[in-house]
Amino acid sequence: MFCYFLWGLFPLYWKLLDEVNSFEVIAHRIIWCFATTIIFCAIARLDLPRLLGQRRAWRYLVPAALIITLNWSIYIFAVSIDHVVETAIGYYINPLVSVLLGIVVFHERLSPLKIIAVALCTIGVLYFTISYGQFPWIAIVLAMSFGIYGAVKKKAGYPAITALAFENTVMVIPAIVFAVVLAHVTGTHAFAANLDTTHGIYLTVLLILGGPATAIPLILFAKAVNLIPLSLLGFIQYLSPTLGLLTGVFLLGEPFTLAHAVCLGFIWAGIALVTVDSVRKSSS
Repeated sequence: MFCYFLWGLFPLYWKLLDEVNSFEVIAHRIIWCFATTIIFCAIARLDLPRLLGQRRAWRYLVPAALIITLNWSIYIFAVSIDHVVETAIGYYINPLVSVLLGIVVFHERLSPLKIIAVALCTIGVLYFTISYGQFPWIAIVLAMSFGIYGAVKKKAGYPAITALAFENTVMVIPAIVFAVVLAHVTGTHAFAANLDTTHGIYLTVLLILGGPATAIPLILFAKAVNLIPLSLLGFIQYLSPTLGLLTGVFLLGEPFTLAHAVCLGFIWAGIALVTVDSVRKSSS
């Protein structure tokens, strides 16, 4: 559950890098996540080269790497344009995606209460789309990408640290090339710039620490994916968007409209039904 607590506070961290080009932040997030996971592999004496040599690993973990990169990119972009509340809605929807994937991919059974919960959340999202006046694409892409990422990771079943290291190994060269080209095209970059000033050091350190800030909760998530049913994991995830929602509204001052309220009301009603269903099953 700790990984969801960390993810819930993520907007505050990425907001510290608000003045940095969001594409540069994305590139460095991949680069330093790669460095972090390689260090973890070395400390734990994990055999990453062996995993890199497995054809099956490439079949599962390359798509996983592309999917999580998309997820990271959309999330950082959304925070940079002050859409933290919409990211929270996306991660409220995400557990439903996990539940549905658990049914379709892993043949997990869905109780009547969970079926009603999915229906309520769907109604909430549809109401939001109609009332808000625009399709919540950020929320939908975040929900779908992270849900599919979790399903791919569960299907692959590889150890958390080496799997994440594999994914970042696949993406690190493109990320480095992208960062260099971006700096050349824009003529500016925050990483290692103005290191003679406190502010320059501050931005560089934040970009580097984005690596462990990304890797640690993802490793915890991957461990959880391999240990518990995807449908149960889906509903534990509501801690993260709740913290994100509170952060966006009360700390970052984003608007909270009637459309947001109705959408979340339906989603929270669905959560209540799933909670009742889980408690009833655990006590039986």
